[in-house]
Parts: sequence; C-alpha cells; structure tokens
Amino acid sequence: MRRIKCLTLTAAVFLTAHGLLVAQGQADSLVHHADILLYLQSPATNGSHITIRQSTAIKNLFNNYVARNHYKKIQGFRVRIFFDNSQNARQRAIETETNFRNQYPNMPTYYTYQNLYFKVAVGDFRTKSEAMRFLQTIAGHYPGAFIIKDFINYPAL
Repeated sequence: MRRIKCLTLTAAVFLTAHGLLVAQGQADSLVHHADILLYLQSPATNGSHITIRQSTAIKNLFNNYVARNHYKKIQGFRVRIFFDNSQNARQRAIETETNFRNQYPNMPTYYTYQNLYFKVAVGDFRTKSEAMRFLQTIAGHYPGAFIIKDFINYPAL
C-alpha cells in the first residue's frame, strides 16, 4: 500500500509539473529528458524556489519501474528520410542511414525492409509537433522526408 501511495504522489508531481510546463509553453522540455524534480527546484526569475525532499526509495522504485518496462513501446511519430524500391535502394538506404548518424549521432535511426521497399526512419517523437520541428531542421539535407505514425521507444529519463 505504501508503494502505491509513493507512486501516486510521484505521478501527481510529474503531472502537475507537466501542467506548469504546458502553461509556460515548455512542455517539450519533458521530452528532452529533463529531470522534472530538478526543474521544479531551479530558481524562478523572481528569485523564488521550491525545495523537494524525496526519499531515495521513491526514486529507486520509479527507476526500477522504468527499467522493467524499457522494452515497451508507445504510439508516437518518426521522420522517414528514405523510402525507395529501385535496384540500388538497399545501398542508398544504408548510405542515407550512415550519413544521418554522422550528422545526428544522438538521434536513433531505424532501417527496415518491407514490401519491396527499403526504409529509413529517425527519431522517437511523442508528439507530431516535435516531429515537425525536427523535420524542418533536416529539410535542407533530406527534402523528401516526411512524418510517419509509428510505435516508438519510451524517451530516456
């Protein structure tokens, strides 16, 4: 029963913080792997601050939950940067993936072959707006890129 209360309290803190970020137009900072508790404790522009005292048991419990469920996927978006079925499509897909990894080493890439098409998709975006923002960033190098709906990996915490 204690663990359920701890998880409920932790979830309430995360949801409240997410609401604050949405109101401030910063909801995407959660996606960029920011520790929300550190964010809440950072000083505000007027000098005010929040002090959070949290048991290490709560943090460990949450980290264990994340570790046990790391393989699960959620509905999200990716940017498809290559999609072709020509004779040399396989080689071009590999080259495209390699070039992309060199340009964006921290962005995950996904190379697939399905129904005679070689495909390369990138990213694990929770919202379409994040995917669109990234698409605009790479549009010069990948003019044929487009957004797809896909099951994505959970963003790292």
